[in-house]
Amino acid sequence: MSVTDDARAYRNPLERLVRVEHGEWKAFGLAFAYFFFLLGGYFMLRPLRGTVASNNAEYLHLLYTATFVCMLLIVPVFGWLVSRFRRGVFVPASYLFFILQLGFFAWAFRGNDATPWVQRGFYVWLSVFNLFVVSVFWSFMTDVFRPGQAQRLFGAIMAGGSLGAIIGPLATRQFVADIGATGVMLMALACLLVATGLAIALGRYERRTGHAEGGEVIGGGVWEGAIEVFRSKYLLLICLLMLTHNLTATFLYNGLAVLVDREITGFAERTEFFSVIDLAVQVIAFTLQFLVTSRLVTWLGMPRAAIIPPMLLAGGFVILGSSMGLVLFAAIQVAQRSMNYGMLGPIKEMLFTVVSREQRYKSKNFIDTVVYRGSDVTASWLFKGMTTAGLGITQITWLYLPVLAAWGTGAWFLGRHFQRLAGERAEKGYEASREKAG
Repeated sequence: MSVTDDARAYRNPLERLVRVEHGEWKAFGLAFAYFFFLLGGYFMLRPLRGTVASNNAEYLHLLYTATFVCMLLIVPVFGWLVSRFRRGVFVPASYLFFILQLGFFAWAFRGNDATPWVQRGFYVWLSVFNLFVVSVFWSFMTDVFRPGQAQRLFGAIMAGGSLGAIIGPLATRQFVADIGATGVMLMALACLLVATGLAIALGRYERRTGHAEGGEVIGGGVWEGAIEVFRSKYLLLICLLMLTHNLTATFLYNGLAVLVDREITGFAERTEFFSVIDLAVQVIAFTLQFLVTSRLVTWLGMPRAAIIPPMLLAGGFVILGSSMGLVLFAAIQVAQRSMNYGMLGPIKEMLFTVVSREQRYKSKNFIDTVVYRGSDVTASWLFKGMTTAGLGITQITWLYLPVLAAWGTGAWFLGRHFQRLAGERAEKGYEASREKAG
């Protein structure tokens, strides 16, 4: 963009700061608020899941496996919905399905007095809910915004989610002692209802502005998205990115659960500890999303921007392997999750703006759910196996350095592939506009 174009696109300092062009505010604002309430509701619930994980630390590998099985069951159902209904139907229907289930858990917890099986059911449900509804959100965003817009706006849109994720744990920490888990769940349920309404409003606005594609039924087979993943080198590289990241993230999650189980006692105390961690993560992530990530992608290019998280984490793992403790371990997890939400998340969603609509919804949903949770299951069983074999958390830390090296290598080639596909798509758009003008 030239200096003249830049001055015309950004009419005030706020637009220049956020990188929102003058005609994009309504769509951006709806998307920002939609993600704010969606993640605000989820992050009210996440500290409860952290507490449940600590209460059931010895069963985490089984809970991951149960989550993976649930993902396998739900993906074909979603594929069927996408194949037969337009987006304005299957997006709100998906959210309302989970809202009804949350209402059941709010009743079943009866404050904090939930049986172990109800707690474990809630853990599995929230793990499915998180990946599924966020995947649907970003599939929706790749339908609404073009690749060039995505590189400018996805970081700031994700910042809306981080703002909700900052307020969510604060609300949980403030009220959990008084209203219990049931009250927290009801607050989250209200947020999710608002998010559903905003999703409907954004879809209607997009259709009114002439984007007819979003109102079309995608069609195709139920398992077509999964088949497409194995046909595409590009989608397989995205799978590698998620696999290596999740191997790292799951080790940090399980390790922290073990350390918390050893050193902190009490439901409310553990919930408050995880609330503080979630708050720190989201404050850092919000700063990255709002001010840093989109500029890094523009200045450095996708390949260089994509390798920053694994490079920084490799340094953190070297430090962690040399000195172990609850606070240091928590700090490394905060760094990992901050970069996941603040950098890797926006970058990953940008990657899907250069694929077809069927791949955006079906293949993306398969990757975000089955592949994501499948890598979680693998990582959890690996962690269980290594600890059963007598390895300590410090020793396991060193074993993850090759995983981080594979992550960085795959991210570099994926970024280069993205740039090539984005260039081809831009060229096709230019040729189409010339034909239309001619």
